Amino acid sequence: MRRALGILAIGGLLIAATPTAFGGWAVVTLQDVPEYLEVGKATTLSFKIRQHGRTLLDDRSPTVSMQDPDANFLSRLFKRRSVRATRGLEPGLYEATITPTDTGEVRLIIDTDLFSWKVKLLPMRIAAAGETVPLMALDDRGRHLFAAKGCVTCHAKHDEPHFADQGLVQVGPDLTGRTYPDEWLARKLSDPSQNRGVVANGIVMPKLELDRSETEALVRFINKSYVAETANESGP
Repeated sequence: MRRALGILAIGGLLIAATPTAFGGWAVVTLQDVPEYLEVGKATTLSFKIRQHGRTLLDDRSPTVSMQDPDANFLSRLFKRRSVRATRGLEPGLYEATITPTDTGEVRLIIDTDLFSWKVKLLPMRIAAAGETVPLMALDDRGRHLFAAKGCVTCHAKHDEPHFADQGLVQVGPDLTGRTYPDEWLARKLSDPSQNRGVVANGIVMPKLELDRSETEALVRFINKSYVAETANESGP
């Protein structure tokens, strides 16, 4: 009897460890990240799925769900609207078209169809049809990109409360409380192979093909969020 219980206990531990210990995690990188969505307007989201952040996966059936970030648990569970993504023309690329029906905010959740690995983006505004929406501040834009480009999967940022509930496989440097020279960080984001340090388990940061504005926004967010927080704590 004891032996049977021991086997069951070990089996339970293995099941619990399955997603990360046996290859069940991935990095999702959104190609063009919209700043907002519009009621009645179809928006196609293109994203790539990389197992362990490096191997492009062509054999998944991912879905994109739209969730009200302020709804209670039951509402989020039963009122989630999901769209099946289709394969794109490039390796590892998928596309899903969503059309919001109401103004407010929406949180997009991408289910990679790799074990139970899901990626949550930050809440996004849904504007009325034809509404003029001001551009995001650069650091706020960087915050959204930090999630949408997959940075949050591999890099801890504990000084940023928006990412407290994100699934994390910390294989990259911990960015909590860290700042870097802007030009150095911009070059690193543009080409991660530069100044590469010790590689753990063969996992390296892929080149995400960021454009200049995306790179600038990420640099501003990574370097500014901690500085702003410590400045507030220090008082006038």
